[in-house]
Amino acid sequence: MPSVSIEAEPNGGQARNQRLLTEIIDHVAQTDPEAPWLEFPSSATDYAAGFTCITYRALANATNGLAWYLHDNIRAERPFQTIAYIGPNDARYAFILYACIKAGFKVLFSSPKNSVSTHLGLFSAVRCSTLVTTAPIPSTVEGLLLESQLPVVHLPSLEELLHGEFEPFPYSKTFEEAKHDPFVVLHTSGSTGNPKPMIYTHEFVTRNVNAFQLPSPPGFLSVADLLVGTRFISFLPLFHMAGWCFASINTIFNRSTVIIPSSSSPPTAETLHAILQHTRADWAAVSPSTVEGLGRKADLLLGVSEKMARIAFLGGHPSLAMGDRVSRKIKICNLIGSSECGGFAQFIPDREDDRELWPYVCIHPQTGPVFSLHPSGHHELIIKHETSYEPNQPVFERAPEQDKYRTSDLFTAHPTVPGFWQYRGRVDDLIVFLNGEKTNPIGFESHVMGHPDVSGALVFGTNRMEAGVLIELAWAGAGATPLPDRDAMVERLWPTIEEANARAPAHARIAETHICFVSAEKPMIRTGKGSVKRQMTLALYEEEIDGIYREAERPSGRLTESFVDLDDFDQVSEAIRQAFAKITKRQVPSDDTDFFTVGMDSLQVLRLARQLRALSGLAAFEPAEVYRNPSVSALTGRIRERVSAASNGEASAETARRQQDLHETLQELKYRIGDMDSLLSGSEPRQTVLLTGTTGYVGSYILDQLLAHPKSPRVICLNRSADGLHLQVSRNKQRDESLATDFPPDRVRFLAADLASGSNLGLCDVDFEELVRDVTLVIHNAWPVDFNLPLSAFKPALDGLLNLIWLCHRGRRSPAMLFISSISAAMNLQFQSIPERLVDSLEAPTSGYGESKFVAEHLLFEASQRLGFKAAVLRVGQVTGAAHSSGRWNSRDWLPRLIVSSRYLGAIPAHLGPLNEVDWIPIDSLASFVTDVSMMDAASRPAFDVYHAVNPRVTTWPELLPSIVHELEADRSGLGDKAGVACVSASEWVQLLRRSASDFDEHDDQIESRNPALKLLGFFEQTFQKEAKSKLGWITDASVNKSESLRRSESIRPEWMGRWVKGML
Repeated sequence: MPSVSIEAEPNGGQARNQRLLTEIIDHVAQTDPEAPWLEFPSSATDYAAGFTCITYRALANATNGLAWYLHDNIRAERPFQTIAYIGPNDARYAFILYACIKAGFKVLFSSPKNSVSTHLGLFSAVRCSTLVTTAPIPSTVEGLLLESQLPVVHLPSLEELLHGEFEPFPYSKTFEEAKHDPFVVLHTSGSTGNPKPMIYTHEFVTRNVNAFQLPSPPGFLSVADLLVGTRFISFLPLFHMAGWCFASINTIFNRSTVIIPSSSSPPTAETLHAILQHTRADWAAVSPSTVEGLGRKADLLLGVSEKMARIAFLGGHPSLAMGDRVSRKIKICNLIGSSECGGFAQFIPDREDDRELWPYVCIHPQTGPVFSLHPSGHHELIIKHETSYEPNQPVFERAPEQDKYRTSDLFTAHPTVPGFWQYRGRVDDLIVFLNGEKTNPIGFESHVMGHPDVSGALVFGTNRMEAGVLIELAWAGAGATPLPDRDAMVERLWPTIEEANARAPAHARIAETHICFVSAEKPMIRTGKGSVKRQMTLALYEEEIDGIYREAERPSGRLTESFVDLDDFDQVSEAIRQAFAKITKRQVPSDDTDFFTVGMDSLQVLRLARQLRALSGLAAFEPAEVYRNPSVSALTGRIRERVSAASNGEASAETARRQQDLHETLQELKYRIGDMDSLLSGSEPRQTVLLTGTTGYVGSYILDQLLAHPKSPRVICLNRSADGLHLQVSRNKQRDESLATDFPPDRVRFLAADLASGSNLGLCDVDFEELVRDVTLVIHNAWPVDFNLPLSAFKPALDGLLNLIWLCHRGRRSPAMLFISSISAAMNLQFQSIPERLVDSLEAPTSGYGESKFVAEHLLFEASQRLGFKAAVLRVGQVTGAAHSSGRWNSRDWLPRLIVSSRYLGAIPAHLGPLNEVDWIPIDSLASFVTDVSMMDAASRPAFDVYHAVNPRVTTWPELLPSIVHELEADRSGLGDKAGVACVSASEWVQLLRRSASDFDEHDDQIESRNPALKLLGFFEQTFQKEAKSKLGWITDASVNKSESLRRSESIRPEWMGRWVKGML
């Protein structure tokens, strides 16, 4: 397939337009008065009646007449006073737009599909003075008139404006005088929230026209090439950006004729076919649903293809199946734009052998497009501000101070044709699962919508462990036909869903149990363009979606028909085999075959654990059991052990197996360090810190301390979020009023990264090169925290660490690394005091989380020895709320859960077993400690060092207990409960907690708010069983020596504890 040369010209490649739209209209009306501008159906109900042409003479005359009408009927109290217009989709949208310009008003086009509250919100935002509509009053306006206090003005009819004779309305401004005057007020689509008003100027309009008129290479068309001298049908609503961009602006600048349908006709394939029987058109601008309709009906497609050369679709994307079908009969192309940027200048393929490029766009380089790698694996379109391209960049007329504009639109590159990109959705479409995996659902949804019975599909699953899909059936919107039997409908759609699953990443595949159908009473919420408002629709179905997840967790009929006899070894094994086959769609070769060697993925692990929980009746049978016992025989044995509670012999076998896994993982990753070149570059003064995980709890405080440090380092923040700055500000405000919310660009930069995605950390080449060039220190704070997961689940985190090691090795300023580890990497050591040094014993770590930190520490040591860069490990203990500000304790920690549940139980442990000695460190003290170590002089930094971030001033739980009990009793009293809070033994408290489980359904949403310790019942049982064991001591000599803040630290005060408890309740 031939490619396109898209080299940019330094000067922008063309002269810019310098004329106002009203000036052009009046000029053509005088020099070529009978030139056609727009055609509309002569009959509102019958296209056979033909079409009426509006000439430029009639356009100019109607504009003047309406300008006088507005001047006489609306009291102008200020320049460019806003009036709102809502009416039928006819030429009066253009008339009032041009008339307002001449009469000194600005007009807001509020979508007729908006709710009354949305209309009123927009009116208020732009200080709207008058509501203008038509007579008879459109049904969409009737409810608004009851709620709005605005005066109402009714426009003359279309016939009156076209057949009257009006004096010219005086308007003499030049382009230079008027270029910053308002042209029109539109609003965003509201697909990601409430619509927001957008005021556009004449300068914005001309920049959009300039962009469309940029030249294209041979074999390709510009957007202006589609328009100049042609006749085209527009199904785009005239109140929308795309509608006025084509019908009201570029039509006039490029002297084309636009043909619009009857305002009472739906913009369907049938309507397009009917129009073409009674007028001629070269091409059409339609919504994706029209393309879908043509693809579904061969007779309509054939009829349209015989009458027209091309179709352009805007505002979304048809399914690939339907688009391919249509493209074989007629050329189709995708035109894109946004409320902020206007329409994008594009190279449109025009050769016959380029038809398969229809899903892709090629944006003109003279508008400044840059495609930047996004954590999702797609690329975000960014518009770079270039002075030479400014005449072609509408977005920077609205934001001239910005050096770039992030569109939040995601694309993937064509595999073989450079410069062509396929739209994949919005950044805010991205679904992030509870396990940190991500997926963009657009491809899945598009494929499912290719089924003839489906009119809409939305994937959901944010903050869940697996995805589901909300499906709207093609006949559901009519409201008359009852939905068919759910199981029958799932069976009918399942082949298509399986095809979509096959193309989706393993972690995003959807099970039959996670399909939800839209009811006729609650259709999907759509924008004026017809695209689905994702967040609003998902919010509408929140209750149904929650029900799907609750139902999936219950041991009900869809997962299994009955329990198995757990005393029958063969029956248990057969049940596991059947469950594996049902979930993975494959047979396990033998009972000893490792599930993961035959392709089992994390989502299937989740489903297998759920089904085995249903089969066995073991309420706490978690995915970790499958990870640790990944075969039929191992799982069978594990289930029988669990049922018989034969745990004495289990511990030693389990420990040996985990230590072997730990040893093998460590050795494998060490070999990868050995593959790195050991060349080093010279050192320069340290001044740029790369900090990962700044939007997390600990990271927020570290960032704050770095910015306050006298050395004023520049900080580059790496987070998974595509909008790290916004998220940082939001979370800092929530966490602690003392945390910074102003991040000057010269001090802080936020980048979206995926540390495990490759050696460039998921960044574009330009951003990664900046890290290689500038970074002097890496503080690696980002790490998944889940004490239930095995070591293997932390493989992506360890890969990310290796990629950061590679960055340090390549860095031109020899960056060091400070790794935020955990005391869980060494908690199992049989020492009374744990030294500040690397620990070799494989028995040292606790849980998969601790093992992952253990491996990370050894990898850093290996890298420091073999590659020669400096590294340090900081083992963090229990972190509290802030001591010297309002910062609260992290509510997900074990202690806040214990406190809140103690309020519910009316009892609190008098002793915490091995946790009774309190060496907790406040979060602000920890952040100061990290900063002290980070900012030490390079010369004094050892090659490798270990620090313990625990409080060297120890107190005890009993010393803090009175202040805790006081706050608990005060809170209970405030709720009307006069009973006190009893201090009981740890074992008695665990028994009370266990018995309280019967107060809640397993899926009760109130568990987290009223009795959250239930979620950690296993942790408390195991911890408090060790009551007699003495507490480990953590040596802090090196830490105290290096950190002024740690030397000044105090033991946890009762009054601090009381304040933190208040924040927990």
